[in-house]
Amino acid sequence: MANKDKIIDKIEKKIDSIEKLHDKESMMCEEVKDLLADLRDQEEDEKWEDDSEEDFDEDNDDEDIDEEEDKE
Repeated sequence: MANKDKIIDKIEKKIDSIEKLHDKESMMCEEVKDLLADLRDQEEDEKWEDDSEEDFDEDNDDEDIDEEEDKE
């Protein structure tokens, strides 16, 4: 019987080890998801900035055209 108890103890230790590995994998997956979310947020911010710059440039182009019309 003592031999079975030793085997059971070893199995339980292995199960604990597997659970710890699983926990680490889960944490790593969450960290990667967070990094991807950060990248998406930055990308959206950059899109907004690019769109704002384009709108500003378009507004300036319109003013240039108006100035040319006034000169004529």
